[in-house]
Amino acid sequence: MALCLGIFVIWVGASMFLQLDPVIGDQQLSEDYFILPKEMEDIASGAETKDMKCVFPFTYKGIKFFSCTSRDSIFLWCSLSADYTGRWKYCTKTDYAKCVFPFIYGNKSYQTCTKTGSVTKRSWCSLSPNFDEDRAWKYC
Repeated sequence: MALCLGIFVIWVGASMFLQLDPVIGDQQLSEDYFILPKEMEDIASGAETKDMKCVFPFTYKGIKFFSCTSRDSIFLWCSLSADYTGRWKYCTKTDYAKCVFPFIYGNKSYQTCTKTGSVTKRSWCSLSPNFDEDRAWKYC
């Protein structure tokens, strides 16, 4: 039992070490995540990083993301530009993608959240103007 526990602890430790921050980008997080040291405040450059807002959708390694992702990381993150250029930040509770209205679903326009097509009968919305094309959604 102790041997199994020891192997598990080593495996978890190695997994965590190997997955820490594989995304290459600025290490700056939004101010509501933590306070930046004074010497780090001036590193951000360009209009896209001054406000530190996520851009949705964004393209990373040829994949379009409509919300924060954990792709190549163990933490949720987002790009600060439409085409990922190395500028990113960890997501906070205010960063997640918003519903887009109106949106197209089944060739019909929706102005609010809908239960149409929901197996669980929960209201949902599209994260893009055309759900039929992008298939990006979230529960309302």
